[in-house]
Amino acid sequence: MGVRTGIMSTNRDVASAPTVDRAVPCDDTADSIRVLIVGMRIHTQLLARALRQDQRFDPFEACCEEAAAALPNYRPHVAVIDARSDREPSKGSDIARQLRARHPQTQAVILLESNRPQLVLEAFRAGANGVLSRGASLNILKRCICSVHRGQVWASSDDLRLVLDALRTVLPSQLVDFSGKPLLSKREQDVVRGIAEGMTNREIAEHLKLSAHTVKNHVFRIFDRLGVSSRVEVVLYAMSQASQNRRQTDPSDDLVVRQCHAGAEQVRSAQLSG
Repeated sequence: MGVRTGIMSTNRDVASAPTVDRAVPCDDTADSIRVLIVGMRIHTQLLARALRQDQRFDPFEACCEEAAAALPNYRPHVAVIDARSDREPSKGSDIARQLRARHPQTQAVILLESNRPQLVLEAFRAGANGVLSRGASLNILKRCICSVHRGQVWASSDDLRLVLDALRTVLPSQLVDFSGKPLLSKREQDVVRGIAEGMTNREIAEHLKLSAHTVKNHVFRIFDRLGVSSRVEVVLYAMSQASQNRRQTDPSDDLVVRQCHAGAEQVRSAQLSG
């Protein structure tokens, strides 16, 4: 897994899977984090037993069919979903979608096979706050749980690159508020597209024929208007709105899904050839 540095934020954020296993404090809560572990009983029992050894966590288990019914009784802070199924590869995302619909306060983490990049895109579209390889250590999982509980997004650098690359073709032409009023000026929207392309401020300035200082000011205004604090969050914000627009216009339209999968395949091919 790749390494990215988490940027602290009051809203959404992006953390990463580190290469060194060490405990991470959850100082922002005095109570244990209630963790719902969803999956096959044999796996959930083992994981719950391991988490109970750490006083920061209060785990309980549910099989895939019982997950939604368990919400009213336990009201978990975080759901760790390990719905491994060869016949239903998207089952974890389906469960995350159901849980978030019934209890939006629950943050979802989906455990995935590391060689299934298309499932990463589906997981985030389903509302997951984190994706993690099933092969990750227990300490890495603990760090992931603590991070998403603090409101961060947990993903490896490879997963983030996959998502950002797939999103470049599906960003909305204009970001709007709940009433449909544009949040950004046309120039600021141009800057957002440059950010989504992975350009630096200087590269955006050259592309738009602006000064680097002007682009920097645009970026700060974009952060302020969207309520974010990093360039990755800007693109994730745009991804969320693109997904909402797609559902509102035609829920049966799978064009975005096909485009995202194509982007995933491009990234995977580039990694293999590199």
